[in-house]
Amino acid sequence: MIKGFHAGALRAARGWPGLMLGAWLLTSAPAWALETDQQQPLYLEADNAEMDEGKRLSLYSGKVIVRQGSLEIRADQVTIHHAEDKRPQLVVAIGKPATYKQSVEGEEKPVQAEALRMEYQADKDEITLIDQAVVFQGTDTFRSDRILYDRINARVKAGASAKGKERVKIHITPPPKQ
Repeated sequence: MIKGFHAGALRAARGWPGLMLGAWLLTSAPAWALETDQQQPLYLEADNAEMDEGKRLSLYSGKVIVRQGSLEIRADQVTIHHAEDKRPQLVVAIGKPATYKQSVEGEEKPVQAEALRMEYQADKDEITLIDQAVVFQGTDTFRSDRILYDRINARVKAGASAKGKERVKIHITPPPKQ
C-alpha cells in the first residue's frame, strides 16, 4: 500500500522534524511498490470471518494474513468497510503489532512497517500507521506515534498523536563510500 517515500514529502512537514524527515527522504532511495501488485488477486486467511452485506462490512480475526502480489499484512484483526460496488473502501488492521511488507521496484529489501493500528483509505489512497508506528526502508527507520502516507500526493506526515507519546525519530544509515 505504501508506494514510496521521496523528497515531495517535504511539503507536508514543518520545522525541525520536517527537516529531519526531509533528510531521511532525500538520502533514502525512492520506494515504489510493484505496479503489478494491484492487478493481483487478493488472498485473505484468518481463524474467523464474518460478513454483513447489509452493513457492507467484513471482519476477520485470529492470525489474519492479507496478501496481494508482494503486499502482505499480518494482524490480529482486520475490518474491511466496502463501497456499494463491494470494493474495499476502508481497511483497518489491528495487532500487537500489525505488520506490513511490500516489495519495491529496484530494491532488494521490501519496505516494512508496523503499528498497533493501520488504516488504509482507498478513496484517498492513504495509509495511516497509529500507535508505536515504525517504517523500515533498507537500513533506515522512521518512528512516530502516527505516520500518514498520502500515495496520490507522495506526502508523508508524522508526529505525536493527541496523547503526545512519542516524538518523530529517524535513523539514517549513510551509503557506503565507493
